[in-house]
Amino acid sequence: MVLDHKLLREERLITGFFVQPQKYPPGPFERSQLAIVYSKITQKYDYSNFNLLPNGALMLRPATQSHVQLQELLVQVNEAIEVHFDASKEKVLDIFEIVTKYFQLDTFHHLGVKLIAAWPISGDNQASKFLEEKYFKISETSFGILGPGRDSLGMRFHFNRGNSLYDLRIEPQLQNLSRLGIELDIQYPILFKGLKEVGTNMQTAYDYLFGEVREFLESPV
Repeated sequence: MVLDHKLLREERLITGFFVQPQKYPPGPFERSQLAIVYSKITQKYDYSNFNLLPNGALMLRPATQSHVQLQELLVQVNEAIEVHFDASKEKVLDIFEIVTKYFQLDTFHHLGVKLIAAWPISGDNQASKFLEEKYFKISETSFGILGPGRDSLGMRFHFNRGNSLYDLRIEPQLQNLSRLGIELDIQYPILFKGLKEVGTNMQTAYDYLFGEVREFLESPV
C-alpha cells in the first residue's frame, strides 16, 4: 500500500501562549476591553459569535469552528486551514498583533503550536490497514487478547529537542477510517519577548510535518 504524498493536507492550526503577568496577583482581561478587541479583530476577520466567559472571552466562527480565546492570561487562536498554511499562519500572527498591541503585552511564556493534518487513503479502513501492515507485526491471536471489534490503532511519539517538546500522533480518523490523521503538538516552555519566535515556531511545525513526518510514513520499513 503506497501513500500519495500530494494528498497530505494540513487542516487546522492551533497556537497559544501565556502572558507574563505585569502585576501580582494577575487579573483577567477586563470585559469592556475584550469587547473593544473583538471589534478590532472583526473589522478584518469573520468571527460572528462573541461569548463572554467567567474570566475571558471566546470569539467564534461557527462554520469552521475557528476561534480566538482570551482567558485569564491565555491567548490562543484555533484556525481551520481553508486555503494554505501560510495564509492561516499570517492570520494568526495578525490577531496576536492586535491583541498584544491593544493590551500592551510584550513578554510571554510557554508557547504551544499544534498542527493537524489528514492523509486520505482510498478504500474502507485503508488507513488502519496501512498502519497495521507496515508497523505492527502482531498476530490476530495477540490482538484478540484485547477483545473483539478493533476498528483502528495508532502510534504516538514523544521527543525532547533542546528547549521544545514534540508530541506526534499518527492514527486513522475514527469518523473516517480511510483517512490517516496526523497531529503534531510542539511545546516551548520558555520565556520570550515579542512575537517573532511565534511565526518561526509555527513554520517549524509545518516543515517538520511535511518533511520528517511525511518521509517517515513514505519510507520502507
